[in-house]
Amino acid sequence: MGVAEQVSPEDNAEFATAPANPYVEEALSLFRKVSAYVSEHDAEAMRRDLERRIRDHPGASIAIGFAVGVILGKFIQR
Repeated sequence: MGVAEQVSPEDNAEFATAPANPYVEEALSLFRKVSAYVSEHDAEAMRRDLERRIRDHPGASIAIGFAVGVILGKFIQR
């Protein structure tokens, strides 16, 4: 089989019936939702949505901001 040839389900029957990891399924679902949101909204609409969520949940926003800062700080130190 060449690189550009299509793969049929019969070629990968063992993988077609294997259940995916639930975490992978959840991540894919989240990725699809985010992708749909980004493709349907412009930057200004996303900024307004983010502002509204921050105002609705200030404590969680501060905690998320802190966690992101710590993670970025660890990456920058390396």
